[in-house]
Amino acid sequence: MYNQEKKINCSSFQEKADNCGEWLQSILSARNQIEQTYLDKWRKVGVNLIKGMPFPSKLDESWRLTPLDKIYGMRFSKIDEINGPFDLDDQLESFSGPKIVFINGIYSKKCSDLSKLNDELFLGELKDYPNKDIDNILEFLSKGESGINGGFFPTLNMACLSEIYVLSIPPQIKIETPINVIYAGSNQSEIYAFNQRLIVISGENSKSKVIEHHIGTDHSNYFDNTAVSILLKEKSILDFFLVNLNSNKSTFISSIHAEIKESSRLNFSSISLGGLFSRVNLGVDINGTGCECNIKGTSIASGSQISDFHSRISHNLPNSQSSQLQKILLSDKAHGVFAGKIQVQHGAGNTNSDQLCKTLLLSPSSRIDALPILEINNEDVKCTHGSTVSDLDENQMFYLQSRGILKNEAKKLLTRGFVNEMISGFPDEIKSKIAKRIEVFM
Repeated sequence: MYNQEKKINCSSFQEKADNCGEWLQSILSARNQIEQTYLDKWRKVGVNLIKGMPFPSKLDESWRLTPLDKIYGMRFSKIDEINGPFDLDDQLESFSGPKIVFINGIYSKKCSDLSKLNDELFLGELKDYPNKDIDNILEFLSKGESGINGGFFPTLNMACLSEIYVLSIPPQIKIETPINVIYAGSNQSEIYAFNQRLIVISGENSKSKVIEHHIGTDHSNYFDNTAVSILLKEKSILDFFLVNLNSNKSTFISSIHAEIKESSRLNFSSISLGGLFSRVNLGVDINGTGCECNIKGTSIASGSQISDFHSRISHNLPNSQSSQLQKILLSDKAHGVFAGKIQVQHGAGNTNSDQLCKTLLLSPSSRIDALPILEINNEDVKCTHGSTVSDLDENQMFYLQSRGILKNEAKKLLTRGFVNEMISGFPDEIKSKIAKRIEVFM
């Protein structure tokens, strides 16, 4: 009996391995790679590495809470063109300010609008970047969560690249109007894989806002595998927003690495509502003194959605501070995951850091896994972390109902209140879109 069970398990394992192998071959075969000499070496390295890497699974610590069977079951078609219609006009027209648009992973000049972009900024392909310091940029792109050390999915992104796009804010520039980077998925019959890569460079003593949008038409089925590298140079301030409004059938993995230099401040805000499966891997290296990093993340999931947020904040030099607040709202059979790590390295004294994850469960069948972690290698620190899980407060519900508010409306008011704090810093047009999606959620 034991041998029979063992044989069955081995057979099942082999079937999964074969399925994963077919999935990878499907992605590599569907690549749409434009000839770019400076990317050839990078792509070859990516292909060689990815073929030797084990597939992420529940056997890996960082993936043990999130099943990937639905991703490995996808088979992809090649994207030959970006001719419409895409049923995205209403969504795209609602964005104000400069916008660069990618549809099904391909840059769309027709839908983009760079006329409102400050002339001193650069937003375009890396091969056209006027600095011409391509080798150093490529080296930076290989670091952290969005690089080779980020594991399987950013390496897959590298193997499938058709281009790298750069947004560079020059020194001494102050920009109040947000710059929109929009990744859109639109297809009804085929399944596509997008492997998009962006680098954001915040110049010395600059101040700017960048919004990375992921949107999709209803029922479009695609795999969005995006990698972003962010560099904040000395005394710069960057407000970076990540908005996941992907289609309800899509799969989304975002790998982000940020490096913060001397006396700079990164304000990172994210909200995730879309996708059947979504995961954000965020890593921040604080490589300067007098730095500040503030992270606010919101995950809202219903039905059978899985929403996963992994983060790492590493204080590598002294006299810096960071804060992280994650809020997760779940209903039906949704599953939320938060794994946040704060690292304080040797020599990084006078560090002040706090981390908190709050979860609101609206259904007894929803599930949360919250893992806040502190890794401290220094005594001169002030660090806190924590996690709370609750349903709607009965006393607050009773109070609202005693004032004549119906139970369902009271529930909506408290749920909106849970989220509103997190989206207060978003531009008004984004808050409006999020509010509409939350209404549908309710």
